[in-house]
Amino acid sequence: MTSTPVTALLAVTIDCSDSARLARFYADLVGGEVTGEYPEHGFAQAVLDGTTVNFQRAEGFTRPQWPGQEHPQQYHLDFRVSDLGRAVAHAESLGATPAPEQPGGEQWHVMLDPDGHPFCLCPPREG
Repeated sequence: MTSTPVTALLAVTIDCSDSARLARFYADLVGGEVTGEYPEHGFAQAVLDGTTVNFQRAEGFTRPQWPGQEHPQQYHLDFRVSDLGRAVAHAESLGATPAPEQPGGEQWHVMLDPDGHPFCLCPPREG
């Protein structure tokens, strides 16, 4: 028997140093839309592939140090891409950098957003 859920996911919220910049970065990365910028509150919002992602400025934000855990990543986003090389170049043009360690080989590519949060670009599934 399946029960009726009493909650629904509203959004994912990411701490960062500059909420508007990071909202624009991810919106540009996936062709999403920045749906709100509230600098007086240090908050911005974007819709990425139908999911609302909030970005909130965190005073004293410490850049994650992936893959180490002294300053942990806390989360990461995965994106399916049709052409890995093109997606890496596009992300770099928006301010991302390749992570120094690439554990996925050709299976995925780890990038760091402008605030150092890791995210993965994943090519199409084979077969």
